[in-house]
Amino acid sequence: MIWVALVLVVIAVVLFVMSGKASTKGHHIQATDTSKVGDLVSLVREIAAEMPGTGTGFTEYCELKGTIACDEPIRGELSDELVAICDTRVERVIERQHEKRDEQGNVRTEWKKETETVSSNRRVAPLFVDDGTGRIRVKETKKDIELVKVVDRFEPASAIEQSGGGQVTLTLGKFQLSVGGRAASSGSRTLGYHFTESVLPIGRRVYALGEVADSDDEGLVLRRPTGEQKKRPFMLSLKTEEELVTASAKSAKTLKIVAACLAAVGVALAIWHVVS
Repeated sequence: MIWVALVLVVIAVVLFVMSGKASTKGHHIQATDTSKVGDLVSLVREIAAEMPGTGTGFTEYCELKGTIACDEPIRGELSDELVAICDTRVERVIERQHEKRDEQGNVRTEWKKETETVSSNRRVAPLFVDDGTGRIRVKETKKDIELVKVVDRFEPASAIEQSGGGQVTLTLGKFQLSVGGRAASSGSRTLGYHFTESVLPIGRRVYALGEVADSDDEGLVLRRPTGEQKKRPFMLSLKTEEELVTASAKSAKTLKIVAACLAAVGVALAIWHVVS
């Protein structure tokens, strides 16, 4: 019983920390004024004119609002859409036999569903935030860039599997994927495949928050904060500023309430254990 109480208290502490981070995120969104790319470019040029060398070392934590621009878009493998980022995943859905022994010693066989990833491919094109006064390159990161799911479908194995030469190939429209040979097994069976694709669309309104830096090799970029600013949030979202602030406040409040409840239950269980 005491271990259950301790686990609940630990989970409560973690949730309190997460609540604080959500609240801090909302604070930074509200407290950071919107900058114009054109103003930032002009400022860096002025600094560069007064400093020798190629780099200015300029960094500033900024909020930007504009649209996603991309000169060399990529095409979605499943959606066939032209986008800036494309994250494609194929998962095999299978069932395996498991033996389970009951209290009387009887053994019975159960089929349990499992999922395994057979392909995961993320492709990124050079992308920019364009606010009408200029545009700034975004240094891509796998975290904190909001993608839109444009494909989410399940296909039975019989509909898309093609065997030949000891290989199994999946065919879905123009998309083809070799998943290798699969030895037949009486203890497992493939139900089908789950296809998903998430993208960053071009031309969509976007909210950006991060560090604008003058890089020697890339020029002016928007990136995850570094140095003393590294604890500040970085994000590229298709939601509006108002939606993000509301979501952060709601998340912080919910996490805090759940944490308080778990902490109360944990403390009550600990006291009950000591008393009894």
